[in-house]
Amino acid sequence: MIFNNNSDREWEKYGRDNPYYGVITDARYHRDNLTAELKNEFLNSGVDYISGVVSKIHHHIDPAFKIARALDFGCGVGRLLVPLAAISDDVTGVDVSDSMLAEARRNCEERGIRNVELVSSDDNLSRVTGSYNLVHSLIVFQHIPVARGEKIFARLLELLTPGGIGVVHFTYAKTYKLGKLATFVKYYLPFFGHILANLKAGRPLNTPQMQMNCYDMNTLLKMIQQQGAAVCLMEFTDHGGELGTILYFKKH
Repeated sequence: MIFNNNSDREWEKYGRDNPYYGVITDARYHRDNLTAELKNEFLNSGVDYISGVVSKIHHHIDPAFKIARALDFGCGVGRLLVPLAAISDDVTGVDVSDSMLAEARRNCEERGIRNVELVSSDDNLSRVTGSYNLVHSLIVFQHIPVARGEKIFARLLELLTPGGIGVVHFTYAKTYKLGKLATFVKYYLPFFGHILANLKAGRPLNTPQMQMNCYDMNTLLKMIQQQGAAVCLMEFTDHGGELGTILYFKKH
C-alpha cells in the first residue's frame, strides 16, 4: 500500500475528538449533538447489554456463574465498565487510546465507582496483571488487523481462569461487495478512499477511518477448544452488513 492506516492512531483520534461517536456511530452521540441526557442514554444502554450477557451465561453455560474479576478489552469510554462494576468485585478496562481511558475514568468518578482499574493496551497486554473469571470484548477486534487480533485473543485466553467465561465478539464476513474501482482505491490508495468515504457519508474529511477486518472462525474456534472449552454459544450480529458473532465459552 502507498499509505498504511494505523488502527491505534485512528482510535486515539476518536478518543480525543469524538469518543462517544467512535464507540457507537450514531449522529446522536456525535460531539456536536451530545447532551448530558444523551450521554446518560449512551451509558445506560450498557446496562441492558450486560444484563443480557449474564442471562445467556446462566441459561446456556453455567447457571451458578458469578462474576468475581472481569476484564473488558477495548473498554472505550466505559459504557460496559459501569454495569460490570455494579455486579463484579473488580473490573479492569483495557484500551489502546489514552483519551478513551481518560473519559472512562471521568465517567467512573462521576458515578462514585471505585472498583475499576483502567489499563493502557498493547499487543501483549503487558500492563494487565492477574487473572479473570470473565473476559469480554464487543465491537473491538474488527478494528484490529487479524494477525495482531489473534495474538491479543490468545493472551486473553491465557488470562481467563479455569472455569472462567469468555464473551468475545468478532466479525467474519461482509454482505456487500466493493466495485473494482472502490477495491483498487481501498487497497492501493486508502488515504483517498478514506476522503471519498467521508464525502459520501457527509462526514468531515478528517473523520478518522476505522478498519473493518474479518477473522477466520476456524482459527478462533480452534484456539478456544485448545483451552479445553466443551461448549461454545454463538450469537450472530450484523452491523451495517458487517457480519459477526459473539462467542460465549467456558474454559475448563
